[in-house]
Amino acid sequence: MIKYNIRVFAYAILGLGIITFLVIFLFISKDLLSSFSSAVAFNIIIWTLFINWAWKFKIFYPWLVPFPNLSGKWEGELISNWDNKSLDPIPTKVIINQTFFNVQVQIQTGESKSFSTGASFDIDTDRGLQQLFYSYLNTPKPSVRERSEIHYGTTRLEFKGFKVDELEGEYWTSRETTGELHLKRKR
Repeated sequence: MIKYNIRVFAYAILGLGIITFLVIFLFISKDLLSSFSSAVAFNIIIWTLFINWAWKFKIFYPWLVPFPNLSGKWEGELISNWDNKSLDPIPTKVIINQTFFNVQVQIQTGESKSFSTGASFDIDTDRGLQQLFYSYLNTPKPSVRERSEIHYGTTRLEFKGFKVDELEGEYWTSRETTGELHLKRKR
C-alpha cells in the first residue's frame, strides 16, 4: 500500500488557492467574485499541468509524489521454475506506461505477451519497501499453447530511489509456476 501524504496535498491545494486569490485580488482585480473565479481557474490549470506532467520532477519526490517515474522501455531476463528449472533465462522486453494515477505494464518474450490488468505501488519508508505490484494476463503464441497455456500472474518488482535504472523481482502464475525478473532501463 502506498502512503499518500493527504495532509501535504491538502495544504498545497489550499495554500496555492489562497496565494493566487490574494495576488489576483490585491494586484489585478479588486472585485471579490472575479478574483475568486480567476484563482479557481488558475489553480485548475496548475493542478492539471501537475497531474499530467510536472509530477515526474524530482522536486516533488518524495514529499508530494512518493513514487518515481518508471515509464519507458526495459530489457532483461526472466528465470522460470517451469519444467524443473530446465529452461535457460528468457530474454524479456518490458514497456511501462505510467501516469500520476495509473501504471500499465506490457511484457514480451519470444513466445508470449503479457498485459497488466491492475498495478499498484507499495512504498513504505518505515519498512524500507519500494515495490511495484501488478497482475497480468499472459497470452502465449498459438504455436506453443500445447505446452504453455494462457494464464494469469502477479509480479513484484523492487526498486530504489528516484532515478531507477534497475528493477528486480519475482512472479507467480495461475499455472503454479514462479520465477525471477531482472530488468534494466533501455536507453
